[in-house]
Amino acid sequence: MLSLLATALAASMATAHFTLDYPETRGFDEDKETQFCGGFATAATRQPFPLKGPAWINNHHKKATVDAFVSLSTDPQSFDDFNKTSNGTSIPHLTDFFQVSEGEACWNIDFTSLGLDLKNGSEVTLQVRFSGCSDLILLSDYQVPANETCNNDAAAGAQSNTSETGAGHDDNSHASSSAAPSATASQQGGASPILARSGALVVVAIAFAALF
Repeated sequence: MLSLLATALAASMATAHFTLDYPETRGFDEDKETQFCGGFATAATRQPFPLKGPAWINNHHKKATVDAFVSLSTDPQSFDDFNKTSNGTSIPHLTDFFQVSEGEACWNIDFTSLGLDLKNGSEVTLQVRFSGCSDLILLSDYQVPANETCNNDAAAGAQSNTSETGAGHDDNSHASSSAAPSATASQQGGASPILARSGALVVVAIAFAALF
């Protein structure tokens, strides 16, 4: 029974359509979205992101389950790298599981809550499983654009059974990336070798399971 459930879940995730709209991903290609980092293995120019900041997704199904977690590997090669550090220490979840409805939703990420000594200058890569990766550099004084702030946190709302899509977001700002992805859609965002900077390199993954 558990095997059948796992197979069904994997199948639903493989056919899911959702995008990480903020921060922006390296690119999107539906034919490659089941691959690690959505098929875009080369890091792009790192975007500035605060130690505590919002993430925006666009779900193209009635419901989706979201889970955020991190890897401390300098060169993660699989999703298994997000469970433990190289010395076997378990890595805490960045957020607990929560559900979002169809359309746009946001939640706030707090990298400092993990106790991993992430700080100003730490490099991270945010991954939406089966969607893509977003390469970031954490800055303690960075202010996100006003239209990207998250005033209705879907993760917090789920805990109080009041999950809704977030307020305070300008839908027009994601007019291109919010559209349902097509089989031929493909864009690469300035892929380049990872920039040499001081600070820890961390990879953050966000897993979505579409529920039908």
